[in-house]
Amino acid sequence: MTVQFCRPQPPLSQYVELLTWYAGFEPDYAYERILPQGVVELVIDLTEPPKFIYDNDSLSITQTCRKAWIAGLRHEFITISALPGSSMMVVRFREGMAYPLLQLPIGLLRNQVLPADLTLDPDISRLREQLVNAPTPGEKFAFTLAFLNQRLGRGIEIHPAVVFAVGKILAKPAQVTVDAIARKTGWSHKHLIALFDKFVGVSPKEFMRICRFQKSIAAIGEANSVDWSNIVHECGYYDQAHFIKDFKRFSGLSPATYLGERGDDLNYLPRR
Repeated sequence: MTVQFCRPQPPLSQYVELLTWYAGFEPDYAYERILPQGVVELVIDLTEPPKFIYDNDSLSITQTCRKAWIAGLRHEFITISALPGSSMMVVRFREGMAYPLLQLPIGLLRNQVLPADLTLDPDISRLREQLVNAPTPGEKFAFTLAFLNQRLGRGIEIHPAVVFAVGKILAKPAQVTVDAIARKTGWSHKHLIALFDKFVGVSPKEFMRICRFQKSIAAIGEANSVDWSNIVHECGYYDQAHFIKDFKRFSGLSPATYLGERGDDLNYLPRR
């Protein structure tokens, strides 16, 4: 498989973390388990065969995805198809920063994968055509950056209380509290929840839990063995039982099982 990355320049980099293009995907498994990461992604499929989302337990098809779709924040893992020959452009938005480019309340995407043409057409169809026909990865990235910068140029901003709160949570997800953040912003707890629903996609408390889970994933990393008690402490869990409960909720796996099933990407696990 060929994979290339592109990190946008300012001011777009404030909103978009990474562009990923890949081609020639040849997995030796049929399904992938994607863990909750606290971000929104725009996925543009550069091949024609449809991709599928499956029930996590029965693996029956629950949704068919074609051409381009937007994946919102999730409370649990999602199971997708891993089709040979796949090629995609994936736009990963920064936490809490997708709103100005997608221009829809992010809470509508919670636990959803929506066709991108519902909100981005005709621009997204034009971009996909450009990406399919562009002969080089560099040209594909250039077209995608132009599309994103054009949408950013419309001048829609994120509420400053959300920017502040997301930054604090990302910096110290195990140490901050919603009440402390609300006091700092000057907004009520209720109003802060409403702002998070619009701009982030989940409540501040749930966002903290996802960030803490992601901190534990990063702490596990690629290690062959792990000091679980140290991770429990460093990631701010009350005790090991609390850590295991949250880990299973988000991943569907025990931490020890996850350790043995990781793939090259810590948030994408093969399901054979």
